[in-house]
Amino acid sequence: MSQDDESKCNTAYQYFKCAKPLDFSYRNLVSLEELNGNEEPLPLRVRGAPKKNLKSNRYRTGSFWLNKNNLKNVNGLRNLADRLFEMADYLSWLDLSDNNLTSISDEFLLFPNLSMLYLHKNNIQDFVDSYKLRKLNKLRTLTLHKNPMCELPCYRSTVISFLPNLRKLDHVVVVRSEREQDRKSLDKNVRERLTNAYPEDFRCTIESTKRPY
Repeated sequence: MSQDDESKCNTAYQYFKCAKPLDFSYRNLVSLEELNGNEEPLPLRVRGAPKKNLKSNRYRTGSFWLNKNNLKNVNGLRNLADRLFEMADYLSWLDLSDNNLTSISDEFLLFPNLSMLYLHKNNIQDFVDSYKLRKLNKLRTLTLHKNPMCELPCYRSTVISFLPNLRKLDHVVVVRSEREQDRKSLDKNVRERLTNAYPEDFRCTIESTKRPY
């Protein structure tokens, strides 16, 4: 990619990032399949809806609000985004707070520029599930509070250790002392589960537990 092309991409990304969000909150949605692309977004909370590309009929924004619904999963999220957004890859803010989600979906990993993800006030049980979000290199803000997972010991320090690029967790700035937790200090059960699920990331841990012949 030439410098001019890269500059144009960066400029377009900033435009989409700063545009008004596409707001489909308060719809009592149980499934994303209920959205077919013809619904009108809520304009009141952000004083207007995002602009559309007249040719593609897709929204020119990088923010998607789906909070205050009854979603149990986000199956098909990327396909929905491709239908609704002019540039789904530029999605940077996704709000799924106050739903009925029970896990952290792999669908989130399909948005390479996602920097802000709101998942608070759901029914997510296991904070180990958040480890997969490490693949989102641009993720800086994450909310998980008021999920059952937050009641587990060392929830905050463990999630921070999973996501070294995170700047805010649950609207609280991550400080240096919180980043210094080593993987070796993880709860034994958590470490074993991660080693089994992600052996490529914990190869040293596996090797250290092998006995010599």
